[in-house]
Amino acid sequence: MNAKRLFLAVVLVASGALQVVPTPVSAAITPPTQSYLMSFHTCTAGVTDCNNPSNHIVQLAQSSDGVSWSLLNGWQSFKGSVPDVFRRGDTLYLYSTSGLMRIDMKTGATSTTTVTLSSGSYVDPSLAQLPDGRLILFYLPGIPGQDPAGCAQGESSCVRQIKSAVEVAGSDGAQFIVDDGARITETISNSSFSDPDIFFNGTQWVLYISKGPTVHAYTSTSLQGTYAFKAVVSNNLGGVPAGLQMADGSVATYVHRSTGSASEIRRATSTTGDSSIASFATVLTAQILGLGNNAESPGLALNVAGIACASCLAQTSTATTTATTIATIAAKLTISCVKGKTVRKVTGANPKCPAGYKKK
Repeated sequence: MNAKRLFLAVVLVASGALQVVPTPVSAAITPPTQSYLMSFHTCTAGVTDCNNPSNHIVQLAQSSDGVSWSLLNGWQSFKGSVPDVFRRGDTLYLYSTSGLMRIDMKTGATSTTTVTLSSGSYVDPSLAQLPDGRLILFYLPGIPGQDPAGCAQGESSCVRQIKSAVEVAGSDGAQFIVDDGARITETISNSSFSDPDIFFNGTQWVLYISKGPTVHAYTSTSLQGTYAFKAVVSNNLGGVPAGLQMADGSVATYVHRSTGSASEIRRATSTTGDSSIASFATVLTAQILGLGNNAESPGLALNVAGIACASCLAQTSTATTTATTIATIAAKLTISCVKGKTVRKVTGANPKCPAGYKKK
């Protein structure tokens, strides 16, 4: 199974954004001290269907070398799937289908909150950071009622995109405004297209896409630019990828692969992470950690403070933050109205066509 092809559970909120309902977690853990962090999911003990995302639980591990991994001390797994992790300052951000968990890197205290986009919904989140410190979320847009990684039943081909969204200042990683355009637009047929993972390889940005157990690499010199196909990185050797530049400048590529009734996370290193890799070595199994048979969907991060962003963490009141977000979203709502050969665009919080015009 391509484990990241999952819909986020969402509810409609007053702002018109889609909101993920989180699983409450309030425990404290021992903050990680090792150089590398990996989020992944396993399956609830005793279940037989690990393909069902409702049976997935989120795990968080650390490593000093990117090869040997151990769970965080005091870690309490919780229901959720398709996780990704990112550190900024003294906060660790853990995104999954359960929303956002923040971990205080000084005290180990945890808290959870909902995640909203200015429009649409997302699956397969991957995080990076803008030069001003804000987080940027790469994702596959969700499609209600169907698998967004493939074409609908009866379609011989379809267009799929990878989009990005930028953190709203003051939301501390909980609200995002969707960028214009798409980072990748691709027509697919008889294949899947999912699991974006964004990282910088020291020279340019690399965006991995999973096509089942195969991984394609796309590159761009601009984080929010258009990404062009570069190479097949994993040719049927594992999918659901994650890439990370290591301390020595090399790039580590992680995938997960099924092995009979189990699944495991594998790793390979290369110079830039955007060329063909001949083989991968197993670095993490659920059995070794005492977590059952399945370890899937790796998300990687450096355990460093990164770029500071004081305005991102501002303790803005809920009312102010919500009003700002709604105003931003409203400004983006534009419809086209047609009357004969005349087309008019109407923008507003609840745009409606003038009398005699019909919505295009």
